[in-house]
Amino acid sequence: MAVEKLSVSLPDIVAARARRAADRAGVPLSAWLAQAAEAAADLAEAQAAAQEYAARFGEPDPAELTQIRAQLAEVGVGSPESPEEASARADALARLLGLPNERRAG
Repeated sequence: MAVEKLSVSLPDIVAARARRAADRAGVPLSAWLAQAAEAAADLAEAQAAAQEYAARFGEPDPAELTQIRAQLAEVGVGSPESPEEASARADALARLLGLPNERRAG
């Protein structure tokens, strides 16, 4: 996996919270930030796709919205992640990043 090294600036409180969250997840800060950035990018892309769809086809009517929400709930979108799922995801990310076993979550 190719990695691009970046320099970012964060407000002190945000950096401290991110470090604590990474520590709780048992992953390096860079891995936690990559995961957070990916989640934010996924959300931004989904919002853009929804706006593009609405611009092209119009807003869904209430019945369509109900059906869409049911389909999303069926596949778990919007459901909280269990501790087991979070641990498995963090471990998979650590494996992908090639981290030693002692640095992996779980």
